[in-house]
Amino acid sequence: MKTSELELPQYLYTEEISPCGTQTRLIVPDKLVSWAEEGHGDAIARLCHSVYEKKLAIINAWESDRIAQLEAEWKVAGNDEDMSSCKYENVRHYHTTRENVAREAELKRVSIKKRMTEHQTAIEELVKEAREFISAYAAQQDEGDMLTYLLGIVVIVAAGYALLN
Repeated sequence: MKTSELELPQYLYTEEISPCGTQTRLIVPDKLVSWAEEGHGDAIARLCHSVYEKKLAIINAWESDRIAQLEAEWKVAGNDEDMSSCKYENVRHYHTTRENVAREAELKRVSIKKRMTEHQTAIEELVKEAREFISAYAAQQDEGDMLTYLLGIVVIVAAGYALLN
């Protein structure tokens, strides 16, 4: 899954403009890790679940609308509610079409659930990479600070040696 498809909150991004004028959206590692640990550390699950619920509502609405449309078509064709006076073929077509709509909606639900799981896994991987990046950066900072500290000690020792002689 591409980073651009993760549907993360907008405040986790920063925008940089390159010298040639192209604009790039980058995820800020510190903000991402902080956001992921928000609350009880379930920000990722909450985000994925809310995206899933929105998409599920769209599928449910599509299914309801399609079934209502089938029923309206059935009534417009002059068929009775009890379907007792209709030809067998018309009744079979109506039920088959309705079952197809329900089957298609269920397939869409399964697909959305699978994508939600992939989405959550991808975000968790990105957070892991952000933590590793932050750790590596902190280690580099520590090494730089240590080098500065050691250099300072050497300068003080050298100055002390020069003063004593």
